[in-house]
Amino acid sequence: MQKALIEYLAGRSGISVDSMDIEVTKVEFRGNEADAQVTFKAKGSTDASNLMQMKYVLEQKDGKWTVKGRSGMSDHGGPGAAPGGSEAMPAMPPGHPPTSAAPASGEKAGEKK
Repeated sequence: MQKALIEYLAGRSGISVDSMDIEVTKVEFRGNEADAQVTFKAKGSTDASNLMQMKYVLEQKDGKWTVKGRSGMSDHGGPGAAPGGSEAMPAMPPGHPPTSAAPASGEKAGEKK
């Protein structure tokens, strides 16, 4: 399963699997499918507070596991999906300050008019 997840993630744009430690921390099997909880952290990091967890759905075909997508997602979007079916960034943690759009023309970042 670990190999299938790394192959899947390596094919996604904007993800550098070489800069992360990726670990399957929990698996729940359902016949030829499985839900895998995966932990991501910066390569070599020992800071337990600096990690991210995501769930993926995998399917076994011809003795090989393949990733179907993130848990809760579908081909037509779903929880956490962005328009067009692409994956959105996970929600910010509670208490995180709001993020804003790019500054308007002529403004510098952090500058208010």
